[in-house]
Amino acid sequence: MNARMGLIIFAIGACLLNSGCKGGMELNQLHIVHTVGIDAGRNNGIKLTAEISLLSSSGQQPKGMQERTFYLSGEGSSLFEAARLMRTKSDRSLLWGHATVVVFNKAVAEQGIGKHIMALRRLREFRNSTLIYVTEDKASDVLEATMPNATITSQALRGLSEGGENTALTEEKTLIDVYDHLINEDTDIHVPAVQLLEDPSAKKKKLLKTIGIYAFDKDRLVGLMKSKETKGFYRAMGSLSGSVETIPCGPNQMIAFENTSSNSRVKIGLDADGNPKVHIEINADLNLASVQCETREVTLSSIEEWEKELNKSISDAVERFIAFSQKKNSDLLGIKERMHRKYPKHWKKVKDKWNEIYPRTTFSVEVHSRIDHTNFTT
Repeated sequence: MNARMGLIIFAIGACLLNSGCKGGMELNQLHIVHTVGIDAGRNNGIKLTAEISLLSSSGQQPKGMQERTFYLSGEGSSLFEAARLMRTKSDRSLLWGHATVVVFNKAVAEQGIGKHIMALRRLREFRNSTLIYVTEDKASDVLEATMPNATITSQALRGLSEGGENTALTEEKTLIDVYDHLINEDTDIHVPAVQLLEDPSAKKKKLLKTIGIYAFDKDRLVGLMKSKETKGFYRAMGSLSGSVETIPCGPNQMIAFENTSSNSRVKIGLDADGNPKVHIEINADLNLASVQCETREVTLSSIEEWEKELNKSISDAVERFIAFSQKKNSDLLGIKERMHRKYPKHWKKVKDKWNEIYPRTTFSVEVHSRIDHTNFTT
């Protein structure tokens, strides 16, 4: 019995001795990074900028993160070197694991985003859920933008990404999403675009705005899809909900509809010459939101007419996206992967010529719109 009690006491003591923060660091030894900006540096290098929250304590009760941030930057031949050289300007170690957003400058992305995504993954401190953005402005300037009710830029950018369901202009694109597409090569990648705007209430301040999606050919940025193309892309992907569709009903007058659900089916086949042909079928459910034309009554015949107009409007947006995608040779729908899966033997023959085949691929679009909840009564 005594031997057993001795073993129990020894085990408890060992656990207590091996627990704790051995090898760890106290909060007052760290700078917590929340947002990262990546710009082109001198001599073909990289400039890395970090937005860091100020931490302090007051009396016996810790106050923690304050409503202020500061910025550190470093330049090097690679992300790793730039991050290490930032330590020469910091009185504390930098904790990268809390970074929730990485913003790339467009010029850097045009040269190839792949090596930088791989570097972020190798560091192993960045979370898979870290959001990725691209901006035409300096990434370091985006980090210094101000937004109402957001004291940290990453908070503002995460909030903007969550608004994509209502705007169909952005989405939450994470580090692991981009990494997976680069590794698997199933589709070309796309990354949300963010832009700096002047705050009309204070000219020295800058606001942030989502403006669409940047498309890539492999890992190189090739173009910006604006509102029409971006909405067409989400329609073709079957991932659009909550945004607005409009059709004209008179001079400077519109009828507005709210998207409630949308799904798509992408079918691939081969023509007589072995060239791919793609058919996209879209089903869209919408609610009638507003009718500006007082002379237009909500009747069964007018609803049927509006559905036909919506079919054309949605089809036009999808076709604009397809035209952009083929012009930029950016296979965002993963047509090559669909072809590989359905026609594996044929794919082996044509995969080396895919960059020539995709721009010539034949697409057709079929849309079925349905208007619900019109408050129409008979």
